[in-house]
Amino acid sequence: MPVTLLYYEEYPRIDEAFYREKQVQGWSRKKKEALIEGNSNLLPELAIAYRDLKK
Repeated sequence: MPVTLLYYEEYPRIDEAFYREKQVQGWSRKKKEALIEGNSNLLPELAIAYRDLKK
């Protein structure tokens, strides 16, 4: 199956890139989709952990 690159970032050092990769890997699918779509204004709202939401 072909793969399409949807988003990338460049870093001058591999340790910075590795840190960012691990950070994004921990995000929810919705937050990753907002990043890919360029909706950076949604990122803080999507950063709220499920356990922190009021029931």
